[in-house]
Amino acid sequence: MKKYILGLLCLPGMLFSQILTVSDGASISIENTASLNLGGLTLAPSDTYVISDANEVSITNTPVVVEGNTSINRVYDATTALSGFTGTITFAYADGELNDIPEDDLVLETLSTEGIWTNHPAIVNDTNNTLSYAFAEALEFTRITASSANASLTIVEIAANDFVKVYPNPTTDKLIIVSKNLQKSILYNVSGQKVLESDRNELNVSELPTGVYLLHTTNNQNQLSTFKIIKK
Repeated sequence: MKKYILGLLCLPGMLFSQILTVSDGASISIENTASLNLGGLTLAPSDTYVISDANEVSITNTPVVVEGNTSINRVYDATTALSGFTGTITFAYADGELNDIPEDDLVLETLSTEGIWTNHPAIVNDTNNTLSYAFAEALEFTRITASSANASLTIVEIAANDFVKVYPNPTTDKLIIVSKNLQKSILYNVSGQKVLESDRNELNVSELPTGVYLLHTTNNQNQLSTFKIIKK
């Protein structure tokens, strides 16, 4: 048995909309040739994906704020984590929801069951007002939104003996990454494509086109730091 419930509750200054309910013992199966649109959040799995047992997905226009960094005014919540998803998630937004964040700076943000936000360098389509990201590894999340790459919700606590510094930025030929326990660095272009990956403390970017890039660094404790890089 599948149960879908659409609802809308409006309060002054706040929009809350329940867009999907799966009753206890029921499930929804999405084939890898299909997709499920949850009020602007589209799940297109690479393998058959099942949402099972009691769950409710809702949307609110109240932004997420983490240590002064703010998301856009569109946040999706699930009462039970959506886990094990691989495939493409497309996140639609309206211009009025951007919260003064430039579209070119948008990244997708997901919240884990441990309460940790992770940003994903999604492909921004400013014509259709969408963010898209292909998850090759299984994703688990309870909330999803978008924020600025320059003011991400992803806050990483870094030990004093393992601070991360990247220079020069802007750069023309190389990036130096200062981190005692660096494990891996990945550089993405604004389309979300991986253009460089290294386990060294120096990246050669001289052959890359000029523009804006997103650098993800991880240490040996799998802590993630994100930097916006400008290549001249």
